[in-house]
Amino acid sequence: MLLGTQYYRAPFPARRHWREDLARMRDAGLDTVQFWVLWAWVEPEPGRFVFDDYDELIELAGAVGLQVVLSTIAEIQPLWIHREAPESELVTARGQRVVSTARRECHFGLTPGGCSDHPGVWERMARFLATTAGRYAGVGHLAAWDAWNELRWNVAAEDLVCYCPHTLAAFHAFLRERFGSLAALNAAWSRRYACWQDVRPGRTPGHPFTEHMAFMHFLTVRADRHAAARCELIRAHDPGRPVTLHGGDPSPLYAGNRGRLQCLDRGNDWAFAETFDGVGVSSFPRWFDMDDATFAARLQYAAGAVAGSERRPALWLSELQGGRSVRGFELFAPVDARSQQRWVWQGIARGAAAVLFWCWRDEVFGREAGGFGLVGDDGQAEERLAAMRATRRLLDRHRRLLAAYVPASGRIGVWFGPWSYYHVWSMDGSARTVADALAGYCRALLHAGLPYVVVEEAHLDVLAELDLVILPRASVLDTLARRRLAAFVDRGGTLLCEAECGAWTTDGILLPPAERFCAGLAGVREVGRREVVDPMIVNWRGERLALDAAQWSVPLQCERDAVSHAEHDDGSLLSEVAIGAGRLIAVGSHLGDAYLRAANPGLEQLLRLIADAAGIRPAVRAVAQAEASGDGFVDLCHGYADGRLLIFAFTPPGCTRLQLCLDADLAAGHRFVECVSGAVVAGEPDGEGGLVVSVRPPETGYLVLGELRADETDLPG
Repeated sequence: MLLGTQYYRAPFPARRHWREDLARMRDAGLDTVQFWVLWAWVEPEPGRFVFDDYDELIELAGAVGLQVVLSTIAEIQPLWIHREAPESELVTARGQRVVSTARRECHFGLTPGGCSDHPGVWERMARFLATTAGRYAGVGHLAAWDAWNELRWNVAAEDLVCYCPHTLAAFHAFLRERFGSLAALNAAWSRRYACWQDVRPGRTPGHPFTEHMAFMHFLTVRADRHAAARCELIRAHDPGRPVTLHGGDPSPLYAGNRGRLQCLDRGNDWAFAETFDGVGVSSFPRWFDMDDATFAARLQYAAGAVAGSERRPALWLSELQGGRSVRGFELFAPVDARSQQRWVWQGIARGAAAVLFWCWRDEVFGREAGGFGLVGDDGQAEERLAAMRATRRLLDRHRRLLAAYVPASGRIGVWFGPWSYYHVWSMDGSARTVADALAGYCRALLHAGLPYVVVEEAHLDVLAELDLVILPRASVLDTLARRRLAAFVDRGGTLLCEAECGAWTTDGILLPPAERFCAGLAGVREVGRREVVDPMIVNWRGERLALDAAQWSVPLQCERDAVSHAEHDDGSLLSEVAIGAGRLIAVGSHLGDAYLRAANPGLEQLLRLIADAAGIRPAVRAVAQAEASGDGFVDLCHGYADGRLLIFAFTPPGCTRLQLCLDADLAAGHRFVECVSGAVVAGEPDGEGGLVVSVRPPETGYLVLGELRADETDLPG
């Protein structure tokens, strides 16, 4: 595992600090340092590369025992780019060329610069990447490459982009690839185009959805392929080194916004996982006021992407908040040591192979000046460094164990459907309702103590490992997804679908009720939108629950034998239908985004009951905690390292005693070492073949239990 920090974004910090700072990093327990290699900085004139500062920094890092990650920042383009590649500016939806400028937190260079679809821009960008990779391929302490930092290509455009001739040509080529011919496109889109030049991308939300959805799909795939091209260039010059990339947020949080960003225009983490050796995410919990559940969910999104790939790339926490955030003259909360190390261990619990902080020193340029430094001036630096040293001691003590750790997979999947994002953005200019619905279910499952994995609609092999799949606001389902979900139910799986599931085609055309997904699967037909019933009263097998619902009610009528768990004058609002060996649970409203707005224990309990009916019982459960304040939930993760059980538990404030209930077949031994405190803990039989482990959480608020085998008194180093 790498534990390090971002350090150099030229020309900061100044050379006079380098030697002392790097030595201090090593003393603080860090083993890795990351440098931004900015295209604008290293190629000040076309064809003339200046790497002297990077050469010196890399040498100094090696001398003090630090590994290096190089982040190639091709999106900070040289000032000469438009002279060398004329007519390469990005073009907005209004047809205006984007005037590039220095990015607000970066001191030198142009953003967004030239469009990478322009052959002259890509030729020069590729030369920069190849030159950088070739120069440092022989560095022995180079740990990895970060090929694309936060997937930025349109920062500072301040409008929807790109509609330049080169991108439009690429869009037409993409449509030819997808449909095969103009006649096939006309048939799918219900159009009468006479030539490809007449096929135009969507520009304004609220107009016909077809070309909007197609263009956003293209932008996602375009970013996926651009990332792969960067990766291939670096690998060609340094084939033995891991190549990673990371987003500012994981894919499911890229909902876009009206007038500035299309949703998912930065690519799809699940597609990246098919190419890259590591997929990461930035996280600034204090800056964006994330609680435990919010931070855990973003980690689960990224973990779902890497777990859904046969390649199983590494999960990276590529930028984790180092110190107090700054945005102009706004004051944000400082970063305390206890919380920061909790974030680190939450990442480790979900399988992170690297944690890199942003950044070492407080920044000095622009709106972020005076913030983010791990050793910054927010009054918490010394405590943070002391806590970092303690984490380093734990990592060193249990190095082999943690290196072998693989998180256990949950048997519940939550659906992430890019096509539904494209559809809702085309209507509203934002896909926030879909993103919130997904986030709401993830939060409810976490609070209910039910492990889950996020399932992306084009990467469905993971369905073989699941017993329950939840589809929040899945307004669009393509043919492959319908077929795979039907097979999942037929072999015994349970589907929980919200209203109007699969009601639209991928070409943005509304289907009649009889042709929608639940009707075709189980004869469950929707009778139209009604005023929302809130609260929705559910009677689930003798238990009465009150649920919050959002937007509208869509009553259901069933052609087959069905059980109605929530009545409505025009049908049912929650129907359960057996299909093959499995079943469909259809909800005639939207529960996920309602829960995100206001947590409702009714949804948590319903999910527990549905999971239990699907044969899902969490292998590790938090059964009691005393004197807890706040929402009181315990974030639990577990997995195995060389067959040895590891349990990670993150307790709420005020928790003085925690009981964990373990299934009988989970642990071979009945004794554990609590790795943070070093205490040996013995489990007690629960009378039903399982085990109860009672522990006092350390002051850190998190604990790591490692299973001891017979005659062992400590875990192996």
